[in-house]
Amino acid sequence: MTPDLRSLPIFRLLVGAIFLSFSPVFIKVAAVDPDLAGFYRMLFAGIGLLPLFIFRKNKVDMDRKPLLLLTGSGIFLGIDFMFWHRGIDLIGPGLSTLLGNFQVFFTAVFSWLFLKERITLLFILAVLVAGCGLLMITGIDLPALSVAVKLGIVFGLLTAFFYSGYILLVKAALTGSQMSGMTAMLIVSVSSTLFLGFFNLFKGTSFLLTDSRSFYALAAVGLICTALGWSLISSAIKQVPATVAGLVLLLQPTLAFIWDVVFFKRATSGIEYLGIVLILSAIYLGSVRKTG
Repeated sequence: MTPDLRSLPIFRLLVGAIFLSFSPVFIKVAAVDPDLAGFYRMLFAGIGLLPLFIFRKNKVDMDRKPLLLLTGSGIFLGIDFMFWHRGIDLIGPGLSTLLGNFQVFFTAVFSWLFLKERITLLFILAVLVAGCGLLMITGIDLPALSVAVKLGIVFGLLTAFFYSGYILLVKAALTGSQMSGMTAMLIVSVSSTLFLGFFNLFKGTSFLLTDSRSFYALAAVGLICTALGWSLISSAIKQVPATVAGLVLLLQPTLAFIWDVVFFKRATSGIEYLGIVLILSAIYLGSVRKTG
């Protein structure tokens, strides 16, 4: 009997990556305050995950350590969104998402510093290749870049920095815990929503969405890209070899750049496309590195 395509882990991983690739597009379309966008994104994600949590009758591991770690990871993810959404406004969905995927390099460095994992020559090569690819996109004369572009690049790298912290905290929370990935993502969503909600209150931001387009875009990024995309990827990634998973997940930044060109008419030269290929290759090498 031919297996149902939807039951195959590789198919779920593929669809999840495609859904996630539309995240920066919906954020761009929403055109609201970047911190407010993060709040509604995680609010809708939590709303989307809650029925799945109830339907699957997941049990919450009430041990204090994983709950604290996941709460912290939600805060890191909220800060990650704050920088990423600002980067989307300044340098577009494509480049900001590519830079956000530099998290593989920060994750490796943090693992070396705190977990004593080894940095390999392949990893160093990947960092150098990524740097060359970025220069092909921005141009070698970095001082000549506009202030907005420079700031957007910094925000993109800060996105990667905080996203790597989020990943490491989630990994630490789930190591040795019986908590399911679905439960963990729900806790992260609630934590991130509360953090961003309080931050918006502190800023004095109005929570009112007066534009229906903004509402639908934020609902889409929360429900489809985040909740559904996360669920598909988390349910499949452990069943797929790391090298294959790393390759499939490269669809997310690749398609994000394509959507930037197609939907927002981003002008891109041949040398920039070569830079994109180099960056994607470097991210892949960094994601499948061997540590000792």
